[in-house]
Parts: sequence; C-alpha cells; structure tokens
Amino acid sequence: MRFGILPFPLRAAQVADVAVAAEELGFDSVWLGEHVIAPLHFESRYPIRSLSGADGFSAALPFFDPYVALAFIAARTSTLLLSLSVSVVPLHEPYHLARSIASIDQFSQGRFMLGIGAGWLREEFELVGRPWADRGRRLEETLSLLDALFNDQEPSFDGEYHSLPPAAMEPKPFTLPHPPYIFGGVSDVALRRAARYGDGWCGVNIRPDEVASVLARLRGHRQLCGRSELPFEVTVTMPEDSDQVDDALVGAFTAAGVHRIVIRPWRRGREAVGGVQAFADRFGITARANS
Repeated sequence: MRFGILPFPLRAAQVADVAVAAEELGFDSVWLGEHVIAPLHFESRYPIRSLSGADGFSAALPFFDPYVALAFIAARTSTLLLSLSVSVVPLHEPYHLARSIASIDQFSQGRFMLGIGAGWLREEFELVGRPWADRGRRLEETLSLLDALFNDQEPSFDGEYHSLPPAAMEPKPFTLPHPPYIFGGVSDVALRRAARYGDGWCGVNIRPDEVASVLARLRGHRQLCGRSELPFEVTVTMPEDSDQVDDALVGAFTAAGVHRIVIRPWRRGREAVGGVQAFADRFGITARANS
C-alpha cells in the first residue's frame, strides 16, 4: 500500500512544509482540490459523505490555485507525485488548461497526475458564467481537444463546443500521450468516463466493500472499452477520517484492490507536520516501503 497526503486546509507555507516532510518520510504523493469561486448560499448537495459526520463543503474553506500550488511544491521536492483531487474541468477554458497541465508536468519532470471531475456545485458554474447542464459533454470534448494539443505537431479540432484551425502548442507535456488521468465519482456515467479515458480512479471516504463494488463495475466498463489490460491505479482519500485508518482497514482496502490511501492526519494546521510524522511512524512508512 502507498500513502499520499492531502495538505488542506492549510496556509501556503504549511502546505509546502507538509509536502516536503511527506516526501522525506516516504509518502508517495500530494493531493489538492479545486474550486474557482465559492457561493455563500447554495442548494447543490455535497456528494461526499464523511464517515465521522464532519461537515462538508463550506464557502469559508481556503482553496489555492492547485496548479500554482503544486508547481511550488514541485520546486521543493524531487520524487513526490503531484495530483489534483479533482480539477473541475468544465469550469476551464481548454487552452489555458492545456498550458497549465503541460507546464507543471514539464517543470516536475513527469510527476503530475490530473484528477478530473465534472463538478457538483451548480452555483459555482453560475457565478463564473459556465453552463451546467452539458458539463459532462464539455468535459469529454475538452479531453479530446487536449489529446490533439498534447500529441499533434499542428493540432486542429472540430467539435461541438470548440473549433481550432491548425495551430501550435509547445511544449508538450513531459508525459505522453498525457499525464495520468484520475477520475472520481461512483455513478454509472462517472465510471464509464473513467473506464474510457482514465488511468486511475479515486474514491473519497468510501468503505472497502464499496470500493470492491465500484471496481467490479469499472472492470466491466473497461472490458467493453477494450482497455481492461491497461494499467489502472486505485486511490482512496480519507481527508476527514484519517484517525480511522488502522492495519485492518489498510488490509481490507488492499484486498479490495486499492493501491494508495490519501490521508490528512491532523486537526489543526500547527499540528500538520507532526501528524504526518506520527502517521508514518505508526505505519512504518519509509521511502522503500512506499515505492
């Protein structure tokens, strides 16, 4: 089992300190979420339930631009994988998104993983003037456009939402055909999308038996897509329930097919580095064990 860290919600300096400590201790990855703007009032239902009963999304939560933050972490580390969990792709204009992805993957020398989601907060889409109802189709078209931008010398594109005459975008990402795409979600639509486009799947606050069920569905979708033999990594994030992670739970996740658990083992920001150290000591995490 590999372990990742979720440095949230922390101040900027704390995020960097936690990431550096995590790498030194043997954690393999750092994960940051994304929201562009937070509505003070919303009716959208937060889709992630906490096993501990903790509160869900709040407009007061601090979200950095994850591409900027992960690029800063890349400069402070050398082996730590850098991931979004997740980027709300339909909120992005695809050309700027492509630049961000290619740039961070180049500067990190291929350590970037793109977590991809369609978004759950309708009011956020409304605030930035992006359509909500067709966000899934926009997401999938964006992925097709990114494929052209990343792999064609003179990319062009003709889609439902975007049209591009022959153009140029350099440099390409360090990792081709693209950095690993990690998808979230448990609906049939989300799992079909993960099977068709993904290199991995990430579940949040999910039990081992639920993971096993999701992965069985994913295997079926991947077989239908002809992608069942390709590598596929499974991650579980437990940001509010890290104190529930014990040897038995790790064993159950391993048996269910999970490759990585992402945790946040602290309650207050000033305890973050110490919490990471204590978790590593408790589980014997080392650079060798997490490789």
